[in-house]
Amino acid sequence: MHMLDRKKELHFQEIHMPKFLVPKSLCLDNGLEIYTMEGGAQELCRLDIVFEAGSKFQSKILQAGMCNAMLLEGTALIKGEEIHERLDFYGAYTQLDVNSDRAVVSLYTLNKYFHKVLPVFIDAVQNATFPKEAFEIALEQKKQSFIINSEKVDFKARNAFFGTLFEDHAYGASATIEDFDEITQEDVIDFHSKHYKNAALKIYIAGMLPENLQVLLNEYLGAWSIKNEADVKEYVGEVKNEKIHISKEGALQSAIRIGRVCFTSRHKDYHQLNFLSVVLGGYFGSRLMSNIREDKGLTYGIGAMCVHQEESGFFSISTEVKAEGTQLALQEIYYELKRLREDLISEQELSLVKNYVMGQILKSADGPFAQASLLKNMHVQGVGFEFYDTYQALLDNLNAEALQALAQTYLKEEDLCEVVVGNTSF
Repeated sequence: MHMLDRKKELHFQEIHMPKFLVPKSLCLDNGLEIYTMEGGAQELCRLDIVFEAGSKFQSKILQAGMCNAMLLEGTALIKGEEIHERLDFYGAYTQLDVNSDRAVVSLYTLNKYFHKVLPVFIDAVQNATFPKEAFEIALEQKKQSFIINSEKVDFKARNAFFGTLFEDHAYGASATIEDFDEITQEDVIDFHSKHYKNAALKIYIAGMLPENLQVLLNEYLGAWSIKNEADVKEYVGEVKNEKIHISKEGALQSAIRIGRVCFTSRHKDYHQLNFLSVVLGGYFGSRLMSNIREDKGLTYGIGAMCVHQEESGFFSISTEVKAEGTQLALQEIYYELKRLREDLISEQELSLVKNYVMGQILKSADGPFAQASLLKNMHVQGVGFEFYDTYQALLDNLNAEALQALAQTYLKEEDLCEVVVGNTSF
């Protein structure tokens, strides 16, 4: 049995950027471009269809979410139960997701059954009819979930925070209980017609690629009616120094959101500000976690993040703390922000966070499915994997002085919006 020599210093290997798979592209008869990433030892593949069908395109609240959630609930010729049974028979499964900008519909399958499940899947997505009974059941389920969530302090804080930051933009819109009574089956059918049947979309296939892939794709996707993507209009939001305190009687915790509207990933300062958010609250050993969780014991978790969206972005600190610790938590959050503005980050901490960030990139690029997800994200930002060459240089050249200047520019207390829901007696 080999014993570890604890007197011998461990050897640490420098982390390097992963080797990315080279994406290939296929062009179908209708001009639709398919991105493929071949790799992996398992006989699996994943098909992702990314539609320009996020909530910012809806004319009614709930349209985009209801449409995406019900895509596999039946067509004029086949019921939803039969669609799911056919997919299940071949061991395939689906995943549906929607955010403010895009909607994604994914199919996971054994590649040897790709030709069996693809026509079922594409027919269901393209020809969805949103049966009335299924629509009413799904709507009632969402309504009940909304009623439950509406009692949670974090849910209230999130809606108030984004509603304030993006007051005059779709990114700030949130549902009310009245919206569930106003949305109709016809609204969802109309959204599907505009954004799925006649679609601006991209398609990604990753894993072990099926035989006769292009022939199959042309047969079932080559006649899809496609349109050009809409022009992206960047939103420049007003910096707001508002303090919104919403009391919730009997709340055992307070939800806190502090942040500001900023910019997209195309801005010259985005990635440096994102790095700074990791220092502040982006990993378990971050400053906010060390202070407010480990030292003060006020919360199970607290995080900071800088998030890019297609038309804008935001910086946010979020946590839920013991009700009686609300004032102390706020005090310590602003203290850590002040430290970033006034004190230089040590070389040791800078090196630690750089290695953590590199480790996260390695984790996010582990396997063809993960790399296809990265490529989707890159395409939304208007770049490809070549971005990571630039990002490596950015990390190498980051220094404490530049990060301090960034904090002084973007993380001033007078530029931050504060939302507290729960104990507001402080």
